Amino acid sequence: MSRQSGLALTIARRELRGGLRGFRVFLACLALGVAAIAGVGTLRTGIQQGLADQGAVILGGDAEMRFTYRTADAGERAWMDRVATRVSEVYDFRSMAVTPGDQALTQVKGVDAGWPLTGSATLEPPLPVNEALADQNGLPGALMDPVLIGRLGLAIGDTFRLGTQEFRLTAALVREPDSSSAGFSLGPRTVVLTEALANSSLLAPGTLYETRYRMTLPPGTDLAALEAEDPELP
Repeated sequence: MSRQSGLALTIARRELRGGLRGFRVFLACLALGVAAIAGVGTLRTGIQQGLADQGAVILGGDAEMRFTYRTADAGERAWMDRVATRVSEVYDFRSMAVTPGDQALTQVKGVDAGWPLTGSATLEPPLPVNEALADQNGLPGALMDPVLIGRLGLAIGDTFRLGTQEFRLTAALVREPDSSSAGFSLGPRTVVLTEALANSSLLAPGTLYETRYRMTLPPGTDLAALEAEDPELP
């Protein structure tokens, strides 16, 4: 027996003289480790199940295409119309929300009549989204995060400006169904109709924005095969 092995055996015998009392800390750590592994496994299963059940709501659709500083061209849009049952176009960019006495940075979402494609937005006062965003007295409606409403000292019915376009605050955006897919945001959210931004100068050539096309797909669609397709090909 080597000197090292003999030393190890001596230490082991010494530790075993007190029975299991010398292993209390070890057993406690072992039990804690097993419990942690089981907890992580349960959490992972819960997350996977949640994504399977609510993934489309979190994303805003079954699939999404993103473009930076441009919109989809005719070929890309035709491809989306071919493979999807519904398509919704969303613009995302930063701007300043300006009132007569103040201004604040906001993450603007320009939406079409199909938003939200999946899930539902919670507004206060409770209104249908299309009604809240419609023109009223010549001004387009807007939804705004309650934090931004408080920051600017606005009340429902007040007006504010995005770029060169005036908007009327019609409701607080309490819950945005696809907020988790928006990524990093530098300011609270403001939602308006994209068509209402036509005279705002915020979507002019050279401005910074991102467009996202959310799609609902027929049941059983092979997402991997769909991702491999070239939208420019018929």
